Amino acid sequence: MIQDLQRLTRTLRCAIPLFLLFAATTLLLTSAGCSTRERTTAPPTVELVPITTGTLTALRDDRPVDGGVDLTIEVGPGVTDQWRVPSVFMKPPDPAVVAMHSVVNAARIGDRLRATGARDTDGALRVATLEILPGR
Repeated sequence: MIQDLQRLTRTLRCAIPLFLLFAATTLLLTSAGCSTRERTTAPPTVELVPITTGTLTALRDDRPVDGGVDLTIEVGPGVTDQWRVPSVFMKPPDPAVVAMHSVVNAARIGDRLRATGARDTDGALRVATLEILPGR
């Protein structure tokens, strides 16, 4: 009987610290989810618009004031779309934006353009890729 009591005592000496560690970990993990801060949701995923083509009809260049370029594109007879090329004035400059500005510099009214991007809340296309199509 004394041996059984000694065995039980040894077992409890090991089990009590393990139980306390388990209880403390459980308390810490469950309290981590109970925050008084306001929860935020992840922004909606932005999907790229499939390749869009059209004819350049107007260009508003805000680059002299560190802005981007707004392109008015005729996508169908009498139907126009707004494409926005972001500002190139970033530190460090994004190579994709620099490449798009090279296309804008080369483009002329009447050129056919192709772009991909995502629509902003105004419905304008935020251009991600831009190219001039051969021929007019």
